Amino acid sequence: MNSINEDIWINILRFLPMSDQLSLVQVNESIASYVKYQWNHLKAVTLSREDLEFLDRNEKLMQECLGGWSRSVERLNLASASRDLLRKWTEYSFPHLRSLDCHMDYNLEEADEETLLLTELFPLLSILTLNSSTTGRYLWRWSGLKELNLIWCEYLETDTFAEIFGSLKLTKLTLLYYGYNVNLGEEVLAVTRCSTLEELILDDHHLLGDFLPRLMNLPHFRRLVFYTRDYYEFLLSSVARHKPLKVQSLLFNDSFWSSERVAESILHMTSLRRLVLQEDDIDSHQLHTICHKLPKLEELHLLQMREIPSPTHLWGSIGLCPTLRVLNLSSTKLSSQWLDPSNSRLSKALVSRSFPLTLHLHKTGLDPEKILPALDCPSLNISFEPIHLNMWSSRFVEIEFIPGSP
Repeated sequence: MNSINEDIWINILRFLPMSDQLSLVQVNESIASYVKYQWNHLKAVTLSREDLEFLDRNEKLMQECLGGWSRSVERLNLASASRDLLRKWTEYSFPHLRSLDCHMDYNLEEADEETLLLTELFPLLSILTLNSSTTGRYLWRWSGLKELNLIWCEYLETDTFAEIFGSLKLTKLTLLYYGYNVNLGEEVLAVTRCSTLEELILDDHHLLGDFLPRLMNLPHFRRLVFYTRDYYEFLLSSVARHKPLKVQSLLFNDSFWSSERVAESILHMTSLRRLVLQEDDIDSHQLHTICHKLPKLEELHLLQMREIPSPTHLWGSIGLCPTLRVLNLSSTKLSSQWLDPSNSRLSKALVSRSFPLTLHLHKTGLDPEKILPALDCPSLNISFEPIHLNMWSSRFVEIEFIPGSP
């Protein structure tokens, strides 16, 4: 270990979790100097429950560790923390910390005191992800918050919402429970008091009643994502009734399920430019109608599909969509017949295009060395590179709106 030079040590330390760094700093003075140098320049720190408890038992090491990175850190992740473990941190300041991801232990009796302590420790946050027993008290003290993500905060009291959403200038909000163990009722309407809001992520049953129409009327609102079990059809039909021309993108992750009602709602969204289905189903008739009647559709992503229309039906539908620029079939297992040059529907879909179609075939099982020479067509670009989409959970719907449109 002594033969490793300083530059190599610094590079190694960049990839080590804090638990390993805390072990190495105790090996010898030479290695400790590299670790402490690393601590003085950290921008992002993740601490596990074991790390926090270890530092709590070793006050000198806590002073060296926190004293090193507290002045430079910008993003902090506390994977499991408690009020008792964080009380000693009040002697440190975190002038550059703007993002906190914090999972607090269950503690209903002192939950709000924990929140108050966090506001005192990290007063300058612009991004907060919190999983705790908080009722919502003191959240308003983070006056600079732009993004607030409350995950599994089952004890939120809705009478705090008016103060939170009436004072904070949020651009993104997450209220997520993944089910029906919490029902926020009509008080969730207080969210629409936040006129700066651009993005919202929550469970579908909170969107019932007047909430969704009011949300879509916010001046800057552009993205709605909801975890869904039962209400996806109703919510899509509500969007189709109130603001169909604002919708520019739809993403279904295990949530389209060949629904005739959803397909009918989509047909009213004639400004739609992107449609994504992952781990889902769509039948041939639905795909045919969508491609035929949406005049601005530019991207169609059919990813890891459980069931997909046949090659003849797919290429027949693509031929009806002259605006389409991207067809992404990645992670869906395909046979060579999907790209058989003798398929008349494929040839017809390509020959009449005024601009090339880019076909993405990442992880489809097709061999690039066989496919690329066989389909040398000026109106078709083939890519085996992945397109990265944000699939944050199972069974959700994402709707993107055109900003500023009526």
